[in-house]
Amino acid sequence: MSSYKKRNQGIPNVILSSNELTMLLNELYLDSNTYFTIVDCLYGLNLVNIHISDRIEIELGISLGEIQNAYNKVPNELREEYPSRSRFFEIFTKSGFYFEIYQKEFEELINEIEKVNILEGDIPIAIGFDTCLYYDQLFTQLSKLLEQRYRKPKYPIYFLLSEGVKNELITYEYKYKVNDIEKLKDNSAHPEMIEEFFNQNKFRARIKHLGHIDFLKCNENVYSKIVEEDRSISRRDMDSRIIQGLINEIRQQNLKLYLFSQDSDFIARARGNRNLVAKHLEKIPQSKLKKKFKCNWEDFNRFLYTLAITFGAIKLEFSNNFTIDLYGIWRGKKLNDWEQENLKILTSNPIIERIDKDLMILNNIKIEGGLNL
Repeated sequence: MSSYKKRNQGIPNVILSSNELTMLLNELYLDSNTYFTIVDCLYGLNLVNIHISDRIEIELGISLGEIQNAYNKVPNELREEYPSRSRFFEIFTKSGFYFEIYQKEFEELINEIEKVNILEGDIPIAIGFDTCLYYDQLFTQLSKLLEQRYRKPKYPIYFLLSEGVKNELITYEYKYKVNDIEKLKDNSAHPEMIEEFFNQNKFRARIKHLGHIDFLKCNENVYSKIVEEDRSISRRDMDSRIIQGLINEIRQQNLKLYLFSQDSDFIARARGNRNLVAKHLEKIPQSKLKKKFKCNWEDFNRFLYTLAITFGAIKLEFSNNFTIDLYGIWRGKKLNDWEQENLKILTSNPIIERIDKDLMILNNIKIEGGLNL
């Protein structure tokens, strides 16, 4: 858990991890502030309307076409910092709202893994993802299925992680400087929020950060090995370096690898190799975006977090004229905040005082529990 509280231009703030956002939702529910609209800081669009109940109801406040129209009005030199319609749609896929499309395939694979008996001569089975599936937060989505089945990590499955994939995920050094901030402020709906972006990751770097954290979760929560890419192949052909590195490993260790990707070219290159089963996951088309969703509170936490990271910051606007600002990036955000999946919460509403007290109580319980072990 990571939290602190200080003053920023007179507005109290607190740091919550994505899991701790349940505290925020609970306090809103207790105050009967169960209806609100989420507005982004860049376009100033009403993205979604939310109702908090036993389950969270999400209703689209805007169409993909309207997002694209707003994107097209952004000056060309700034567009790479603004989410397009495809990036907006990805928020819903990354949040796990469409994982059911893939769930049966993974359930069948897990069943096959559980039947492996090495003592009877069965070949051990490993799983692998390409780079884009980590961008898509697929391990985070899969881990919900694994948690239901095995309760706690480390989950008893084996992943082969590619060094080449990791290297593609960690190129996120690009950050906003003073000149970038001024340009964004001149072309954003809430320039006061953009001030917090100074020296923080630009849009594409934030997307890569999300992917790298998903990669790290995989490495930590299952049995895994990071496999070297094949350096004998040109760096210009990274897909082949990744695939051949994995092939070298399964040959040396006598493994069977299920390698997943949404890239048909990547899958085509991987096929035709002994003990390598290349599985193509169909990319979910934007036409599948629903106007309404229902999810549990945990899944909504993931949705809020992904929204805030994608847009940099978002506003929760309530009918009784108060707002809550959620920052995915802010001045002073550190690596630990990325690893803990923290957001910065600002509001003048007294709700933040109660959340801060809840955090202190929870932290004390954890400390006492640790001392009693």
